[in-house]
Amino acid sequence: MQVDWAGTKMAVFDPITGRKTKVSVFVASLPYSGMVFARGYLDEKSPNWLDAHQQAFEFFGGIPQVVIPDNASTASNQIARGDRARDVNRAYRDFLEHHRTAAVPTRPVKPQDKGNVEAGVKVVTNWVIGRLAGQRFASLDDLNTAVADQVTAINTRTPFRGQQISRKDLFDEYERPELLGLPESRWQPVTWRKSKVNRDYHIEIATVKYSVPHTFAGRHVDVKITGDRLTVMCDGDIIATHTVSPRQHVYVTDPDHVPDQHQQSSDLWSRAYFLRQAHKVGPHTVAAITSVLDARPIEAQGYRTCLNILALGKGDNKALLEQACRQLVDADSPRAVSYTAVKQRLAALRAQVHARPTTTDAPPPPAPRIDPAPGSRDTRGAHLAGPEHFSLDALLGKTDPAHDEGGQV
Repeated sequence: MQVDWAGTKMAVFDPITGRKTKVSVFVASLPYSGMVFARGYLDEKSPNWLDAHQQAFEFFGGIPQVVIPDNASTASNQIARGDRARDVNRAYRDFLEHHRTAAVPTRPVKPQDKGNVEAGVKVVTNWVIGRLAGQRFASLDDLNTAVADQVTAINTRTPFRGQQISRKDLFDEYERPELLGLPESRWQPVTWRKSKVNRDYHIEIATVKYSVPHTFAGRHVDVKITGDRLTVMCDGDIIATHTVSPRQHVYVTDPDHVPDQHQQSSDLWSRAYFLRQAHKVGPHTVAAITSVLDARPIEAQGYRTCLNILALGKGDNKALLEQACRQLVDADSPRAVSYTAVKQRLAALRAQVHARPTTTDAPPPPAPRIDPAPGSRDTRGAHLAGPEHFSLDALLGKTDPAHDEGGQV
């Protein structure tokens, strides 16, 4: 099967605003019969690229032994910078492996390697896109329904290649028997992530912590998410599998991944490690950390909470952290110890510190205002000068009063 995107776009129009959205048309073709498939998509990105293949497989009722795409990044990647050779990318390869087939991308600038679909694109452009250009579609589903009708007309039209036979006749007689069967389970999108195993032998994916064997602490791993299944791999080997959690900010821990008695290791967090750090703050902090660890069904699930609580005591905050922990572990306090609870207690203690009165002396009161006696002239702020500044020449600017000894008033 040869595949490509048509160069000519179609469009859908919002029935309320009239806004136009371009639609790319995917084309697949079987070389011997010339049987074609076409379907519109809002973009040419990987999810639509893979869905288009799956729709084509289901349209033909089977899987071809080889798929030939061009050199689009959704199909292949450059092996090395400056090298024209390309390799099938991981998502596309996994999709095709699920369908027990493989891709052979064309050589760069060699359209003849997929000449049949090039001809199929021309047929679709003329007999599908061109014929529907005058129609206005309000949704992608309406557009694809019209496209499917035109594709059916192309595949059943006679004569074909000068014979009283159609593309579908050739396909049914010669190509359909050669197709592989469709897989029992429909393909599900695959997502890849990279992560690093923390010292609590968990990785974090979308706020959820998933465990791996503790011996992989500190290692970099690849994470493959297929539907609701999460697979963790290191150096190509599967080291852990989990069901994707529907909740956020939770732990998913396999008991087989937990080290025996949470043994101390330079690469692992442990109860002993956090208790040593808590002893540097005070006895009530030790009690709070112990409470956090004892409250978890699997001790390692409390390690991050312990780490976050101890981080609140950095710098000059150790005394406040100890006081906050004392209030929480008090027998009269019903509230469980958690990072949020400790943080709120710290905030309340800081507010109390800032609200205390200070010992700084109050500023002196302002000097009393002394008003002039009734009937006297108020000369406060006035500029007093000698009589020479009021001579006629000085007022007219003809002489400098500072050098005129004989000025007259």
